[in-house]
Amino acid sequence: MSNESKEDRRVRKTKRVLREGLTELLTEKSIQKISVRELTDKVDIHRSTFYTNYTGIYDLYNQIEDSIIQEISNIFLENHTVDSKDFFRILFNYISENRQICRMFLGKNVSSTLYNRLTDLLKDAYLGCLRNDYGFTGSDEDLEYYMHFYISGSLAVIGKWADGNFDYSVEKIMMMFTDINNNLDIHFP
Repeated sequence: MSNESKEDRRVRKTKRVLREGLTELLTEKSIQKISVRELTDKVDIHRSTFYTNYTGIYDLYNQIEDSIIQEISNIFLENHTVDSKDFFRILFNYISENRQICRMFLGKNVSSTLYNRLTDLLKDAYLGCLRNDYGFTGSDEDLEYYMHFYISGSLAVIGKWADGNFDYSVEKIMMMFTDINNNLDIHFP
């Protein structure tokens, strides 16, 4: 095995440990109160190793946030043609499999930047669904209200699920969203 492969694996492991450590600290306190020293002591990594990979706590946080947004975006891109029940199963399985990070990002302490990014991502996906499934062809103020209602409600329910430590089963939360989605009755002027 080459040194490059070992280094790549070590770097990945270091980044994973730092992400997990930050995630755990964020369940205890706000990001403003977390220092690099506290994080590196927690995960038993030297501060210089941290700074080899990140410029600071916010850089690490932003990279985690970017990763979450990219992964959720990929779920939408790869599964936009499946029926709503299967789509929600895929999405909620992802959230369930990434509980700690999703709890940090989707729970009651969700950052406004992530919330806005998720809203934009969901808005684009939802608008695509309305255009493809319902044949909507224009931009309409009524549609904006539907989207904000649906997206805000969806994120609130997911946030409650995360805050409740994911006590609802994936199947139960998926069925709830499927029922809501199937009973959504949109009337265009």
